[in-house]
Amino acid sequence: MLKIQPPTIIDFQPAIAAKDKDDKYILIIDVRFSAMYSSPDLNILKMEEYQHIPFLMFVNSNVMRIFKSPTFTEVARLDTKNVLKHYDVGSIEGIIYQSTLITLTQSWLRDLAYHWKSETPPYIEEMKEIGLFTLLFDGTTEELDLL
Repeated sequence: MLKIQPPTIIDFQPAIAAKDKDDKYILIIDVRFSAMYSSPDLNILKMEEYQHIPFLMFVNSNVMRIFKSPTFTEVARLDTKNVLKHYDVGSIEGIIYQSTLITLTQSWLRDLAYHWKSETPPYIEEMKEIGLFTLLFDGTTEELDLL
C-alpha cells in the first residue's frame, strides 16, 4: 500500500497581513489547515521575499511559529488551540478548517490590537517580549487573496 509522506519543506504563502496604525505591514501569516502541514518543525522556504516586514508567522492546527526579520529567527512558538479557544472553543474541536484558522487568528490579533474580547489576550506577554504587541496596537488585519 502506498503511504503518502507529509512534506518536510514548504514555501511561505501568506494568507493574512497585519498592519500597524499607520497602515504599514508589520506581520504576514501563512495559514495551513491540512494535517499534511501539521508538523511543528516544517522547514519554511521563501521567507526572504518578506524581509521588509518585521515579523512572519506560520500557523497550522498545532502550532503558531513567529519569526523575526531579517534573519527569520523563530522568536515564539505557541500552541494554536490554546490561543484560539478563547475566541470560539467549539470551532477548534476536531478538524480545524482553513477559514476557521484564518478567522480565529485574525480575532486574536485584533484582540491584541484593541482588547475587544479581553484585557489580557492569550500570550500578550510573549508578544510584548518579542516586540510584536507594540506594532499591533491600534492596527488591523486583512485576509489576502489565496491563489
